Amino acid sequence: MDHSYQVWQDVLAEEFFGRQHAGHPTLFYVDDDVEQELRHGYGIEEPLARCVGRFLRLETAEPYGALEDYRWRRRQQDKDGVPAFLPLLACSVMAASRMVNDRNHRATTYHARFSELLTGDEKRLGSHHYEPVSRMWQVLASWQHSQKGARGLCTIPAPADLPSNRSMIGFAQSQALLSGADRSFLPKLFRSLREHGTTWPLPGETLLAQIEIRGMERHFSKNFRNTLREEEFRPFLAKLIGNYAASWDGSDELVPTGVTRAELLVRLDAGRLGWVARLRSAERKERIELKGGVVLEQLGDTAYYEVTGLPAPGAGTLTRSIRRDGDGLVLSRPAASVLVLARDDVLGVWAATDGFRPGEAHVVLAAPTAQRDVQRLLDKAATTGRSANTSKLPWVPQGWSLHKPVTFDDAVTLRRALKEVQGAVGLLQPPAQFKLRLEGGLKLAPSLDPHLYLRGGEPQVVLPDATEGTGALLIDGKERPELRKAIAAGRPVPLAVVRLEPGRHTVSYAGVEIGFATADQAVVEPKVTRVCGFTVVDGKASPSPSLLDERTVPTGITGADCASAIPQDTAAVMELCRRDADEVLFAAADGRLWTLQAPEQPDWWTERLPDTPAPLRFEAGFHGIGGWLLERRSGRWKGRPVNPGTPKPKSTGNPRAWARAVLNAQQASVEPSWAAYVQAAKELDR
Repeated sequence: MDHSYQVWQDVLAEEFFGRQHAGHPTLFYVDDDVEQELRHGYGIEEPLARCVGRFLRLETAEPYGALEDYRWRRRQQDKDGVPAFLPLLACSVMAASRMVNDRNHRATTYHARFSELLTGDEKRLGSHHYEPVSRMWQVLASWQHSQKGARGLCTIPAPADLPSNRSMIGFAQSQALLSGADRSFLPKLFRSLREHGTTWPLPGETLLAQIEIRGMERHFSKNFRNTLREEEFRPFLAKLIGNYAASWDGSDELVPTGVTRAELLVRLDAGRLGWVARLRSAERKERIELKGGVVLEQLGDTAYYEVTGLPAPGAGTLTRSIRRDGDGLVLSRPAASVLVLARDDVLGVWAATDGFRPGEAHVVLAAPTAQRDVQRLLDKAATTGRSANTSKLPWVPQGWSLHKPVTFDDAVTLRRALKEVQGAVGLLQPPAQFKLRLEGGLKLAPSLDPHLYLRGGEPQVVLPDATEGTGALLIDGKERPELRKAIAAGRPVPLAVVRLEPGRHTVSYAGVEIGFATADQAVVEPKVTRVCGFTVVDGKASPSPSLLDERTVPTGITGADCASAIPQDTAAVMELCRRDADEVLFAAADGRLWTLQAPEQPDWWTERLPDTPAPLRFEAGFHGIGGWLLERRSGRWKGRPVNPGTPKPKSTGNPRAWARAVLNAQQASVEPSWAAYVQAAKELDR
């Protein structure tokens, strides 16, 4: 990739997924006008489409292969960075923004416009080439969700939200539905509707109906109006505008981009309702002061803040929007007639959540205007908590109903019921899932292995949306009948019920495989900042111990075991090691591992040897210890035995590091004694 493609990637990443979008719904909206503004604003000479088009392999079965390769190279450098195919996805949105009736195409024609934009020929890229692009959209959505709102709240639809005939191009179309002018008009629309309604937020379908009844569609862009008339794509438009309504805090404008939005949430702790704020931004202060005497105090090293200076949550405050401004930050909460609480893993108490979580317990509070909708939903889909709790609990807002614990064991039934009921609960859809992943579980020593779990505390498997009928869930290559019920219900699948043996395991579904490991225990070496030992000068250890600094730690003697000391009269084995080797290791038979450092060249070398021959070597002495001496040069390992003996790795050293080093160098020799070392390392690595 040349410099211009990387510049476009960086510009698009900053403009649409920069940290200034934290807490805001983000649309990756790019049309011809936006492209020109970015090009002129950042001084980019080459147009976006021409830049992307130069890297297409048009005569191959994978025309986007070079762009995907570039993405993987960038990912190795920055695993948390924005996936590096934004220029191609931006072009796919530009093509969607051009979908209007003209003399050559119908408004529904997409692939011809996409091909013409990138190649100048409307037939060179067809629908059969487009599947990799749709996968890129899902990767981008999954990445954005993984950032937990720090790079903007995702507006890319889940595959299940798209009509079957738009299963691939619908991702790009979704981002072209609301222009910047459309989004600026939304607060005026919401305020107009809010003044005449008692339940807020209204579901998206109701909002669209009100737009048509009031003739307000003329205020929106041509893409919005065209989609409004499409029956198949209209449900997603309803969901998109409904999500904007749910995040609107009642002010005259959406929170401006660049101003951090802190979400004001309700929590239930020790029998009382209170406020807590969640800050999506990566930069967090310990104390934040806002107008009106509102103060935010950070709770430990988390994204949550204690809130003081606001009236307590109640029947009046919950149904009205709240907004407090500060220096570069807005604390806000939209009005809502339904409050759903779930257990928060960070806070350790009940806290407000954006949607129902299948298989988990909830507390549901409903204002009088929303009680009918809530009861209908629970009657259709809830496993427990259908009946309202009639006990007079002091923390329940006056006039509100309470249901607890509410659980939904069948996610498929829940989604269907939410779509049927709509009303005040229509926006409480379970979070979208874009890829197979693991969640929860009891991790053992994440610093040692981020995917190592305690046996019996295995994680749950979350299946991606819209993958029904794409295959069976396989654990270590086998289908497990005891998991079928959870899979059919669309819930996270618990692996603890399978009773896996300690060791490495795989989970595969719909062609995707992920791995993890289980163990009964994990040995974690403590991290020390101060090391005590014996310094070594000219090969002799100091008579008394001292604190070692960074310079003396590698050569000093630490953790000495006098009981196993070797008498000095033991014959030493001397070996010559190459100075020009990239790495020199000694893997001892007892499982210990050393890195051998070449000593500094003495001053007399330059006096007596002006033309120093290369490669020069240095001596290494081995007193009463056997193993293999390993040298790496130009990426290849070579090994020599030093009284190798039979490998019997013990826990006295670092067996994991020893095994890793031996396996990395397993091609170092063909001698049988070295094969025994490799076999011992493989057994340790299982």
